[in-house]
Amino acid sequence: MSSVVKALHDRIMESIDSVQPPERYKIVVLDAKTNKIVLSACKMFDIMDRNVTLVEMLESKRQAYTSLEAVYLLTPCLESVLRLMDDYPNDGQPKYKAAHVLFTAPLENRLFDRLTKSPVSKYIRTLRELFIDFTGKVFSLESPSSFYTLYSPAKKMELSSELDTIAKQLVSVIATFGDFPSIRYFRPPETEDGKRTQSMKLAMLLQSELEGYMRSNPETAGKQQGQGTILILDRSVDVTAALVHEFTYQAMANDLLHIEDGTKFSYEVENANGEMEQVSVVIDESDQVFLDIRHAHIVETASTLTSKFNQFVAENEALRGDKDKVASLRNMKDQLANLPQFQDMKAKYSTHIHITKECMKIFETWKINELGLVEQQLATGETVDGHLPKQVLAEMIPFLDDPGVSTMDKIRLLMLYMICRGGLKADDREQLFRHAKISEGNAEAIRNLGLLGINVERGGSGERSKRKPFYPRKKPEDEEQPFDLSRYITKTKKIVEEHVNGTLDTTLYPYTTEAVVDSSEATKSLRKTPQPTWEKKKPNVKGSRLFVFIAGGVTHSEIRAMHELCHEMGRDIVIGSTHIITPRMFVYSLRAITPDYRSAPNSANGGMRTIQKDASGRFVAPSSAHGPPPPRSPAQAQPQPFQGSADQDRKKGKIFGFI
Repeated sequence: MSSVVKALHDRIMESIDSVQPPERYKIVVLDAKTNKIVLSACKMFDIMDRNVTLVEMLESKRQAYTSLEAVYLLTPCLESVLRLMDDYPNDGQPKYKAAHVLFTAPLENRLFDRLTKSPVSKYIRTLRELFIDFTGKVFSLESPSSFYTLYSPAKKMELSSELDTIAKQLVSVIATFGDFPSIRYFRPPETEDGKRTQSMKLAMLLQSELEGYMRSNPETAGKQQGQGTILILDRSVDVTAALVHEFTYQAMANDLLHIEDGTKFSYEVENANGEMEQVSVVIDESDQVFLDIRHAHIVETASTLTSKFNQFVAENEALRGDKDKVASLRNMKDQLANLPQFQDMKAKYSTHIHITKECMKIFETWKINELGLVEQQLATGETVDGHLPKQVLAEMIPFLDDPGVSTMDKIRLLMLYMICRGGLKADDREQLFRHAKISEGNAEAIRNLGLLGINVERGGSGERSKRKPFYPRKKPEDEEQPFDLSRYITKTKKIVEEHVNGTLDTTLYPYTTEAVVDSSEATKSLRKTPQPTWEKKKPNVKGSRLFVFIAGGVTHSEIRAMHELCHEMGRDIVIGSTHIITPRMFVYSLRAITPDYRSAPNSANGGMRTIQKDASGRFVAPSSAHGPPPPRSPAQAQPQPFQGSADQDRKKGKIFGFI
């Protein structure tokens, strides 16, 4: 699997390296959101190793260093632009000698005008847009609010703007990898008459944004590393994956425990004085112990931890005095207490031992073992021995009135039953709610499955109620699932497998290059003729990179499945989403998308450009992304200073650039 972290890390480091002030040393200034992006891919010493003397937060009170130039890595929002302007007042001392301003994403026209007409403009030596508006690991646009805009009836007026924002952020991801992929998207059968799903709308917008970017960067287009494909899906393609319990280490831990942002975990341990103290740790890709077990089944995790620990002891001479190998997690915990010289490794093993034990405790206390067997019957449509489940309701009812089963697990079970049955009669559904003592708010969450295309009522007449329930394909006889609780295979995995094998249904998953869309003028093809040379390419080139994007949230089980496919199929697969979700987050989100919900989405619209100065120090006007292509090299360009209407200047065509 391609390292999203490495691609993002390299882009950020190249951007900082590109600023070489005469004084050699420089200061880096980050805003809150950019700090999160940077830290998802870079360590602080990586930045300090680039002749950086200090890294500061834009929102903090900072000391002035008028002898040094500053590199600003900023989010293109009003707050950050205003704070930047405050650093260089018209009638006061500037904070730094000069400013090199690098925005993570396209800057809106109004903010561009405000910035370039302010006193700060005479201090700006560099003004660029980097297209890095996402975080590392599995790429995330860090936009949980997108779920509400995508599926809430109250957000229909904001949907186009939200999808446009997502499309622009996806261009950042694609540009970071240096690809120009074909675009394929999910289009369920009922949309063949012209209705557009979220996936289809996003795919069309991405096609337009990507072509605009390539037209404005012909040199980048010519140097593309691979063609590849980006597969656009949305959360409605597989609701089951967002609900069913997953029993691999990373997914289970994030489902059952409170792990902030999937990386920050706090727990109590007993110190040397016998007192309990709070310990906070970060679990990320720098933790090799975590990398070794994150996709292991929880049953295998304990044995993997003990095996890795024994190997660690064997490879370190200082530990060889402890000849007895550990045989259990309890035994390992006792031995770790005697290793003060290996504090970092000790902390990592201690953390994962604690997480494993907590998961197993909840697994047993909340009866997830028995509950999981019923979930798997509902999710797969078959029993453990491969037969059609005939008593699933009778098996489910005891869990609904069992006080030892959590309310959240009851909600998830009812949702899975609703999906399996393809909807219920209203009276039957409400009776199950009463039996499980489900509150009205949680009952509304279950009914809101209909907004994702799930039949919630037999004979329903809702906008998307006619979609038939999707039953997973029956697994081939040679496809082994070693654990009865892990038989469900996510639809995303099946879709990717079929795409790579060339068997994916082109009606359900067409390419944008083959699509015909409606226009107010006429019905026309997305592609124009004649085509530039970089547009003349065949989709799905064998061995090329595959991007998978799921609008509305990606699950840990889907992330794991893509890691598995990378190894099984020998393909470079990169998965991402608007955000990473857990089942609990998904249920809470469904509660929030009722028609009266009024939370504003995260959005930032605007054109993309590189802003330059001419020989006299004046800013050069950017031009429209969809206008005529710019010259092939900066040397051939004839920059024009700002004069007259900014809107008129922008009609000349926008120039995209990277540092």
